[in-house]
Amino acid sequence: MNPRQFLNRKPRTVATAGFIVLIVLAAVATRIYLDTRCSACAPVGIHDIPPSNFALIRGSVELETRFTEAGFDPAAGHPKAWPRIYVRSLPTDLGAVGDLDRRKQLFTLIVLPQVLRLNEAILADRHRMVSLWKRSDAGEDLTDDDFRWMAATARRYGTPPDDRRSLLRRLDIVPPGLALAQASIESGWGTSRFARGGNAIFGQRTYDPDGYGIRPDDVESPAFKVKAFPSLMRSIWGYMLTLNIHPAYSDFRDARARARRTNDAFDSMALARTLTRYSEKGQTYVNLVREVIAVNDFARLDSAHLTPAPPPR
Repeated sequence: MNPRQFLNRKPRTVATAGFIVLIVLAAVATRIYLDTRCSACAPVGIHDIPPSNFALIRGSVELETRFTEAGFDPAAGHPKAWPRIYVRSLPTDLGAVGDLDRRKQLFTLIVLPQVLRLNEAILADRHRMVSLWKRSDAGEDLTDDDFRWMAATARRYGTPPDDRRSLLRRLDIVPPGLALAQASIESGWGTSRFARGGNAIFGQRTYDPDGYGIRPDDVESPAFKVKAFPSLMRSIWGYMLTLNIHPAYSDFRDARARARRTNDAFDSMALARTLTRYSEKGQTYVNLVREVIAVNDFARLDSAHLTPAPPPR
């Protein structure tokens, strides 16, 4: 089957077995947050999203209405500024939307603002870390809270606190066009059983027999489940953290770091080439990701951003 045929079917691809590393590392750093924050809230490290920004949307028309009421035209192509609306779970009728172009549009409304918000948080952490390093190097005394935050952030990204180079390679964003393309492939534009039943739009696996997940139907006696999440934002965060810490994606981080050093914009099409280990299909999967980016003009979304956040009350 060629990549274009994929656009009208539900894919069978799931991410590589290495996602178990994410589960082990992330659990240590985030358990206290997950246990004390509501299921719709943001993942660890993001504490300033108003609860009203998390939308419980039941139907596709309701989704379009919510964005229209925010002054956003869902049919406007790929605008630069997107509303700060974060949908908790996929609308129940998304799979019944027969018009593929409309379904893609709805899926983009759901996923892209959350990718942009998580990228904001990652960049804020990156800037804070660099600022604290500069202050420390200049002889300025840092607070205990500063040191605790630096240690927790390094632990979250799986690096020693004093390994600045490794941490900077990991503490960086995922291009929105790339994230959206992979989400569309792994979830069948939000119609897969894993996406509908467990907010799993990137195919992360868990090998914990007691782990929260869904067993695949098309694998005989599977040793894994597709990891389920309490919200879509948690699923997206899991995917982004995996690209940032898993050894399989070192090439991705290297290419991104080179672009950062030369002040080049992150390019979804270029970075997609590094993901041959994301799926058992290797280069065929990479070709599919690049095809989805090209067919849907997702590279334009790499420069998208959210509307300005309102001032705190």
